[in-house]
Amino acid sequence: MTQTASAASLLHAAVQDLHAAKRMQVERLPELVDTAGEKLAALIVQEGARAAAQAARIESAGVDAAGPRNLWMAGILDDADRDARSHEAGRLRDIALVGALRKGKVAEIVSSETAIALAAEMDDAAIGDVIQANRDEEIASDRALQALLSELTGISRPVFRPPADRPTRGG
Repeated sequence: MTQTASAASLLHAAVQDLHAAKRMQVERLPELVDTAGEKLAALIVQEGARAAAQAARIESAGVDAAGPRNLWMAGILDDADRDARSHEAGRLRDIALVGALRKGKVAEIVSSETAIALAAEMDDAAIGDVIQANRDEEIASDRALQALLSELTGISRPVFRPPADRPTRGG
């Protein structure tokens, strides 16, 4: 295996990794639709369509997007498949699947930020803008999944607070 020796090569690898994640979602998310409740199934269908559009967006940026299999997305989707098989259909399965899908969102957001920073360093606004657009959509998608999690758990009050808002021990 050759080692990456430049920011341009690392950006290329990051873009390939993000593209591979999108392609994998297009292939594997449909398998989860029939295992999910109605609202989550609708979100999963939207996720598959979004992933296809985002992959096409990356391809249209004029970069060689073909690359190796994305290992982190494969693991996350394997986790979702296991959740679909190991939890009884209904609310608990949906909660588990939302968690698995949100892991994917977080991984994509963080990986996108690496690519965006490298694109900025390289003055490559074209690829930076493409990845930024995908990242913005992933954040919105994660918020929709978070809202569904609140609905599934019956929690209407905000339970996700910034660390500074958490009470400290003894005070």
